[in-house]
Amino acid sequence: MSALRIAVDALIYSQQSAGIGHYVGELFTTYIKEFKQDEVVAVTNPDVTILGATMLHPPRSLRTSRARLSYEQTMLRRLLRQTRYDVIHFPDYQLPIFGSLPRAVITVHDLTAFRVPETFPPRMGQVKRYLMARSVRNAAHIVVPSRATRDDLVEILKVDPERVSVIYHGVARKSRYQGPPPRRRPYFLAVGTLEPRKNLVRLIQGFSLLKHDRGDACPDLVIAGKPGWLYQPIYQAPRTHDVLDSVEFLNYVDEDRLLKLYSHAEALCYPSLYEGFGLPMFEAMMVQTPVVASNRGSLKEIGEGVALEVDPMDPVSIAQGLANVLDHPEQAAERVRRGTLRIRDFTWEAAARATREVYLLVEGQRR
Repeated sequence: MSALRIAVDALIYSQQSAGIGHYVGELFTTYIKEFKQDEVVAVTNPDVTILGATMLHPPRSLRTSRARLSYEQTMLRRLLRQTRYDVIHFPDYQLPIFGSLPRAVITVHDLTAFRVPETFPPRMGQVKRYLMARSVRNAAHIVVPSRATRDDLVEILKVDPERVSVIYHGVARKSRYQGPPPRRRPYFLAVGTLEPRKNLVRLIQGFSLLKHDRGDACPDLVIAGKPGWLYQPIYQAPRTHDVLDSVEFLNYVDEDRLLKLYSHAEALCYPSLYEGFGLPMFEAMMVQTPVVASNRGSLKEIGEGVALEVDPMDPVSIAQGLANVLDHPEQAAERVRRGTLRIRDFTWEAAARATREVYLLVEGQRR
């Protein structure tokens, strides 16, 4: 098997990563273990390391998305001149758009900025749409985590489907935590960055409907995730809907605590407006916890038959989904059983192997 030298822009990765940063860490840690003959050169912040990779650091830390984006578009090329590569991978939607960058692969996780532009601050959305459109045009190949994202690329940005590979994310294998519950009262759990796309205001509104109907018999709502943007209405929603004493925000939680939260939750609540994959849905299923999720996009594609589907635009539908978990445990258990079988198809080893096939395809194009 021929060896490859892969450069990867991993500036978004850190030890506390969620979302795309988590994807970067899991994919390339697994890739390095699976393909020891290859060399991965990872561009990360100076205090960040990916075990087994050759590290390439910018001269200063880039902690904000704005600083990272500015560096990627202006200075990253200069840093990359220090290394040779066969293929370069940009796993966070965009690549440097000025000038040519041969054999570049990008991962486009979703087209939220196009499908639901109101979930971004206006300027952020404009920049994201512009860079994504230019990047998919310039990339040699595009990786997406679902058929829904591929279809959006073809429909919205007119990308040739032959240039797109669907590679599902993996789900880390974990056993259900058998120790005592992390909270005294039963609870529903929501996981994700606090931003409008996660639809947490409507979730809290739907939860409020259930709480006011059932009183103390209703579980609490626990929300785990760091603030992202436009999050003030999320923090205000419990007071607005009169459930302030029943909703708890935890901010970022580490993997050990998150496992405990998943394992003892009545259900994971995931009524997102749009997702490219929806990893929390499978993290919950891994520990036999029911999932209440949106009936649209990739969540419908991947969660069909295993999640209790709700209309994310309708708080009444969300409330009914939560109620169904409580009132029909046998149905929820059957969906969990199906989800446990479905998860077998989603491994980081499979994702790494499929990603290397993309690298070989792109590397072969220069011959």
